[in-house]
Amino acid sequence: MTDAELMVRASIQVFLAKADYPKPEGFGSCCVIVYQNRRFFISVSHVTDAEGYTTFLETNQPFDKRGPIIQPIGGICYFDQIKVTKDMSLEDFESVLQQGKRLDIAFAEIKHNIELLQPEMDFKAFKVEASTKLPLFMEDAAMPTKDERYGFFGKVRHSYNGIQLSMIPTLKHSLKFHRTKGEFYMFLASQIISDSEDYEGCSGAPILDSQCRIVALACAVHTGTRIIYGFPIQKCKELLDYALQTGML
Repeated sequence: MTDAELMVRASIQVFLAKADYPKPEGFGSCCVIVYQNRRFFISVSHVTDAEGYTTFLETNQPFDKRGPIIQPIGGICYFDQIKVTKDMSLEDFESVLQQGKRLDIAFAEIKHNIELLQPEMDFKAFKVEASTKLPLFMEDAAMPTKDERYGFFGKVRHSYNGIQLSMIPTLKHSLKFHRTKGEFYMFLASQIISDSEDYEGCSGAPILDSQCRIVALACAVHTGTRIIYGFPIQKCKELLDYALQTGML
């Protein structure tokens, strides 16, 4: 399997919708990662963390009488980043807790079987056959390097025609690793990013290298530049370990 095909088969569409009326209103991406013989939903918090909304996965299963079949995901873990000094007063500490910065990562354990299908897609240069979505494996995670190429897949330009939702599949390929900035990796697209809507809906998609190893999750772009930000998968692994050790999962 090529890296481009795995980018498509490993990326899963995320919808945000009201629990009692599951019409998608927010959009993003995610993947399933196998770690310690357990399966985890992995995405970014700015996609899933919306008050009053439930996170759903696109299954690509046949429609029922209500429309497309989507799968809810619950028990999502989030982390806030706070800065504490050794001489901080109790009042200052409480203030810092209230103003903590939410890290752009979200995950939950998948404890039951979810059938996620991959529809056939023709990208002209290659074709993805109808199949199932594929999980990624944390043991294959890697650090990005400047001599590798990277890419990810998602769906953008979501719009409704009546009750019919349309989305445009997009494959962002031949990215190059630039550098690390703060808590993010910076990648460079092959061309200047002139329209952020060409990427909106890709947040949370796994960024893979040419050897099919996950290195990050797509987070954001900077229009007018070639810069794409990714949340490091190694940092995600650290937080996942913490969640498992402390009983959060």
